[in-house]
Amino acid sequence: MIECNELVLGYHKALTQPFNLEVKDNQWLGIIGENGSGKSTFLKTLLGIMAPITGQVKVWGSKAGIPNQLISYIPQEREINLMDNMSGLTLINSSYNGWHYGVPYLNPKLQRRTLELLNLVGASEYMLQPFNTLSGGQKKHIYLVQALINQPKLLLLDEPLADLDPKAKQNFIQALQEIRQQQEIGLLIISHDMHEIASHLDAFIHFKEATVHYCCEMPCIKGDTYVGV
Repeated sequence: MIECNELVLGYHKALTQPFNLEVKDNQWLGIIGENGSGKSTFLKTLLGIMAPITGQVKVWGSKAGIPNQLISYIPQEREINLMDNMSGLTLINSSYNGWHYGVPYLNPKLQRRTLELLNLVGASEYMLQPFNTLSGGQKKHIYLVQALINQPKLLLLDEPLADLDPKAKQNFIQALQEIRQQQEIGLLIISHDMHEIASHLDAFIHFKEATVHYCCEMPCIKGDTYVGV
């Protein structure tokens, strides 16, 4: 799914030493490391939003940015301006084939898929409420359905558990579990609450002291105070 060759991440200056990394299809990986170590930069580089300092990254064999229709990304900070009465369901529907011009055609198949996803993540009860009136946890469930509506093969999540109370965190993690059980999809997730979700992941991409490596050994993971596993 992802192949990095002698990749150096950064913006104007390097954040990492050159590293090589391969991520197989449908793997669920946590991205761990200190603030400023390059975790969010890595996601943006995979999307082609930021260019690497040096080296090469390919996503499904193509240059980063080309296969973005197969990727959904929920950033850490997200500001959207919506009409006061716009519902979560309308927000989701407006995102269908969002790379095309014009109003999306909401055929019966799409409507069924939307309702299935809303039920899957537990958001059907408030899908018709004005989005701006929803709680932080409810909004993140709507964002999750929005991210899945175009049937991506890879989901990138940057601090999705931030600012959620314990119950909302568990609800969001449960939604991710349901998604994994019913769909073949890869996941890369950044979180300072990694202890909440670590048991549901296959392994970790560890950013440490300008190095980047793939690891699943608990001593290595626990050695990073930002993981909390």
